[in-house]
Amino acid sequence: MAASTIPAKPADTAAAAKRDFRQEVTDRIIAMLEKGAAPWQKPWNPGEASVGIPFNPTSDRAYRGGNAIHLMATAVNRGYGDPRWMTYKQASDRGWQVRRGEKGTHIEFWDVKPNRDEDPGTIDDGQRDRIDRREARLIHRVYTVFNATQIDGVPAYQPRQRTPFEVVQSGEKILENSGANIRHDQADRAFYNRSSDSIHLPSKEAFKDAAGYYGTTLHELAHWTGHPSRLNRATLNESYRFGDPNYAKEELRAELTSVFLAAERGIPHDPEQHAAYVGSWIKTLREDKNEIFRAAHDASLASDFLLSLERDRSIADETLAAGPALDSVTNSGAREPAYEQESANLQRDREDLIDEATGRGMATPDAAGNAATNQPAKSNELSAARMVATGTLGEFARTVEALVDAGNYRGAILGETEHYLVQRQSAGMAVLHQKDLLDRQTQVGEVFSINYSNGRGIVREFHERAKSNELSR
Repeated sequence: MAASTIPAKPADTAAAAKRDFRQEVTDRIIAMLEKGAAPWQKPWNPGEASVGIPFNPTSDRAYRGGNAIHLMATAVNRGYGDPRWMTYKQASDRGWQVRRGEKGTHIEFWDVKPNRDEDPGTIDDGQRDRIDRREARLIHRVYTVFNATQIDGVPAYQPRQRTPFEVVQSGEKILENSGANIRHDQADRAFYNRSSDSIHLPSKEAFKDAAGYYGTTLHELAHWTGHPSRLNRATLNESYRFGDPNYAKEELRAELTSVFLAAERGIPHDPEQHAAYVGSWIKTLREDKNEIFRAAHDASLASDFLLSLERDRSIADETLAAGPALDSVTNSGAREPAYEQESANLQRDREDLIDEATGRGMATPDAAGNAATNQPAKSNELSAARMVATGTLGEFARTVEALVDAGNYRGAILGETEHYLVQRQSAGMAVLHQKDLLDRQTQVGEVFSINYSNGRGIVREFHERAKSNELSR
């Protein structure tokens, strides 16, 4: 087998260590933007194989965030019409063979390792609870994957062909289950108004077809996900007027969310009305090689959030249809999206890759980036923290664990338990923070902003800044 067909072991060769993976990806995206060929610059039609979310057929897991955009961009550049990607070993284990001379594509994986000398097996439960996670170190690994079109023996890909009716039905379900306030009160504008938390659109008849309507509306719904009561996205909530640097960044996140939804549900994505932002995006990416990865990560969260509302509402409706009648209060609660589960769903951000060096499967980290097998039982602690929230906000208050990959939260501290901090997010929702992930203590009753990056939370006192202009699109 020629050397070029053998994938490099994760970030352990001198050549791989010297390469700047993120800079290479960013440069490639910039070049595609300048040519009008980036994955989110070309209109997509439902049923096209190339628009599917890249996924690993050996684990049946989708690639997320920056890896997803990078693989989609690579597929566009090389003309691949198959969304399946895998490592050399994963293909070999299935009896498939990467063809001689084929060039692989790098993707990245972040892992968290304790920065301690102790053998984990010698640490008792009491000591484990006292380990400061801030002593952990991040490990960046680069893996090489190949597209299915580069591999012999792989069964032919059978893309799902969606009818126009299915596309409309899928779009309508996402909008309905979101619960968003959508108003058809515009002549020729479509925008999300942050101050009133509402989406404004022309009438459905003003669009040339149903696909155009749903594509535009889902773009605005992507902005809606960033509201402080939902994902609390900084690019939305710290943007004040057109021309603000965060304004273009937020538009990029909405565009990428539309792309991910298009790939997941077959709803067409038409970028024509957002072409004005391309210059700003190029400038932003040139200034920061990490921005496309942040944007893609936020877009993955937004897409997952919207699809989780659809999934959880469907489950609730099925349960109500099959079960006994409930009183009005319980019925209302049952129909609320099970947002508490969203933190667990974010484990999909970590691809289920196989360790090429050992051939053993790596532990899938949790939302905090820690191996799930090392997490202590915490159900009692979570129950106690939720009781703090319901005791303050009411019996039907919802609670959600903080998204520690990139979550941003603002609100008053309602209370605390031994291991959790309870922060108000809205009149009916609180977020739970693990204390040992935070860089400082807080005071109950005070308002703080808590911003996460790679599993660690930065706590700051929050002072509301005057907003001279409300954000609308």
